Amino acid sequence: MSSTKYKAEYAHANRAWSYPGARIRIAPDTATTVNDLNYEDFSDPRSSAAGVWSRRPGPAATDLIRFNKTRMDTYDGATRRMVAAHEFGHALGLCHKSGSGPNVVSSVMWPDVARSPDAPTDVDKANLKKLWG
Repeated sequence: MSSTKYKAEYAHANRAWSYPGARIRIAPDTATTVNDLNYEDFSDPRSSAAGVWSRRPGPAATDLIRFNKTRMDTYDGATRRMVAAHEFGHALGLCHKSGSGPNVVSSVMWPDVARSPDAPTDVDKANLKKLWG
């Protein structure tokens, strides 16, 4: 069961990754469907991470996105949306993007919140297409 105070941010991430032409459609959870992505909040002032993605193993495996309230509460709305979209990208199978120099690309998957957009870029969409067809 999902329990987060960042409902607007998680709704943004869902919409952002459900862009026109996307092969993946994120269905809402209901009483008769399997919940395969959960959200929850935690507070850890020692952690520099605003969001953390993990995979829960087992027969009813689920992805879990956790928002660190200690960090998220200090960010503006655009940065919180970026964190949510970034972690959602991990749940879809994408990894961090990095690089420097003339070949740097814009990606929601940058690990640095100061450098990232709050929605998938063309690079992110192409990488998602490579994973999911």
